[in-house]
This record gives sequence, structure tokens and C-alpha cells, in this order.
Amino acid sequence: MSSKLNSFPPGPGWDFLTASTSVLVVKVDGAGMILAANRQAQALIGQSLVGESWHEMLLNFHAEKSLTDWLANPVRPRLLNVRTTLGLPQTLEVTVEPHGDHFLLIGEVNATEQARLGREVLELNHELNNITRELALKNDELAQLSVLKNQFLGMAAHDLRKPVGLILSYAEFLIDEAGGHLIEEHREFLQTIRGAALNMGRVVDDFLDVSLIEAGRFNLDEQSEDLALLAQAAVTLINLAAGKRDVRVKRALDADYTKLFADGPKLEQVLTNLLSNAVEHSPAGGTVTLRSRLVASELRVEVEDTGQGITPEQQQRLFQSFSRGQAARKTTGELSIGLGLAIARKIIEAHGGRMLVESVVGRGSVFGFTLPLSRVVSNPVAPAPCNSTQESAS
Repeated sequence: MSSKLNSFPPGPGWDFLTASTSVLVVKVDGAGMILAANRQAQALIGQSLVGESWHEMLLNFHAEKSLTDWLANPVRPRLLNVRTTLGLPQTLEVTVEPHGDHFLLIGEVNATEQARLGREVLELNHELNNITRELALKNDELAQLSVLKNQFLGMAAHDLRKPVGLILSYAEFLIDEAGGHLIEEHREFLQTIRGAALNMGRVVDDFLDVSLIEAGRFNLDEQSEDLALLAQAAVTLINLAAGKRDVRVKRALDADYTKLFADGPKLEQVLTNLLSNAVEHSPAGGTVTLRSRLVASELRVEVEDTGQGITPEQQQRLFQSFSRGQAARKTTGELSIGLGLAIARKIIEAHGGRMLVESVVGRGSVFGFTLPLSRVVSNPVAPAPCNSTQESAS
């Protein structure tokens, strides 16, 4: 540093400027290249300045005129920001002193500006503290409301389960015992009542699942499972609806990776939800395909349909509870309240996986999930039916 300081010419006042702890002094040439800097400048900036362009490395000069214009009228001081070792700007009042072919930029802390900035920082800090307290209060209120909501959902679901079960039981009894004595129109009425009761029962179950999940009482009962058997059970459940819609359901599972360590009933619930959605959103004569394959370090399970697809905006909201993106009208005309996919996401995330969706409007959709390889066991002897594509009767 002494060699740099020696570049300052000797004379009255220069020793003070170069050794000063309060005044920043930088010597530049006509092009703005730094030739030397005093201790204060180097301590404030925290790096060697010699050889650097002054307006890029030392002073924030973007909003000012060029150095040439300033040097042509050096009388008026300017307020400029200096980068500091703390990463915060320091406001200085800078003047220019011509010295032969070179120039000295002399900066001093502007007390008025410093005080103003200090007051603004204090005011902003006070405002931030107030906002933080308000947010904390709002968060507490939201947490209490969430608890009340979960309690309400749980109680409402339990209260609804019994009457819905009675409606379903009596509808099935009348269909089985008195169906032969009824005209076709009355039998259709009973089938409609039965279908509505089944749908309502599924909604009630979804409410119970949501209340348990959000209350933190969601646990996995993990054991050895077979993905092929879970898929077969899920397909069996939706075959009736698929047959009524004239939708084919196919299976193409990787036979080498069907043994899982997981909660079988919950994975079956996810598969049933994905297959049911695919069937409901597929046109008559369409095809739904359930497949699995090993991709990188995870098992990927997908359900592909031949429906109309969904927009990217809708995709972003699909896995949220009560999402408007899910509450779209299905091809059957029924409205969904948007709980199934949200519950599926919670189940899969509890298994260490993630939900996925790929869709192009007009070209169908692919919904699915991944499971980590830690939950997958390579099958020593794979069952033959999983090796080939299977098509369910519908």
C-alpha cells in the first residue's frame, strides 16, 4: 500500500488526505482509471482499487453524467454511493480537484443524508416489526380456523355416513327384491338413487380423509404389497363405469418391479382415483391405460386417457383441496369438489414419492405418481400376466 500512497505528490495537506480515516481520496486519470487510493478508500471498499475503473468498482455513477462532463464543471459536489465491505452502500459527498493531468475524487460522509437514511431505516424497521406482529396474529387465527374446519369436516362426515349408508342399502334392497315387479322407468330411478348414494359415500370418505390428513393423524400401514394385485383391484372397481361409457381399460405393468413395501389400501385408493378420473374424462370409445416403468431412481406409475386434456393453468391447481381446477364438469355432467387428487398427493408424498401430470389440450392427459426405489423390490420370478398388455372387459 505504501507504493500506492507514494504516487500522491508531496505537499501541504496530502499527507493528511492519504492517511485520513474519515475522507475517501481516489486519484484517477482523465479516462477514469484509478491510479491510487488512500487507506479510507481501501478500507471502505475492502479491495485493491488501482487499475480499476472508478465508476464500476468504487462509485455508483449510473445515474450521473459521464466523468468528462463532471470534470468540465467540477465545482458542484455530488452525492454518490460507495460499495462497502458490508455489502451496503455508503452515501458520500464527492468533489473533484484537478491536479495536473490527473484528478482527485474526495468523498466525505454527508451528515444530513446519513441522518435521513438512518431515520428511514428506523421507520422501515418499525413498520416491518408491526407487519410481522400482524402476520403472527393472522397465522394464529388461521391455525385456529383450520383446526375448527377439520373438526367440522370430521363431524359432518361422521353424521352423513349413516343416512347415506341407509339410502344406499334401501336402494339396493329395492333393486334386488322388487326390481322384477317394477317398470323400467322406476328401476332407472332406483339405479339413479343408488349411484347418487355411492357418489355421496365417496365424498364423505374424502371428507374424513382430509380431516385426518390436515389434523396430522395420517399414518401408513406399510407391508409387502404387489402392485399388479392392487392395480387389478382398482380396475375391477371402475370396470362397471368404464363399461357404461364404452371406455377400454388396459394394463401394462413392468413385471420386474411390482413388489412394493407400502400401504396397499392407500395406494389402491390412489390408483382407483386416477383410473376413475381418466374414465370419467374420456369420450365414448376412448382408452385408458395403466402402466408402470422404472425411470432413473424411481418407479413411475401412470394412467393415460384419451380425453380433452387440461390447460397449464388448471394443472397448477390440480392437487389442491377444493381447487376450482378440479371442480370442472366431467363428461358425465357431474361436478367434482376436487378432493381426490389432493388426498392422492398426500398419500404419495407420505410414501416419499410425488404426483405428476402431463397434458396437452385436445390430446389427452397422463396422471400418475412416482415411488422411490427404496420401496421397490425386484421380482425374482414375475407373474406372467404383468408381462403383456392386458385389456379389461368393459
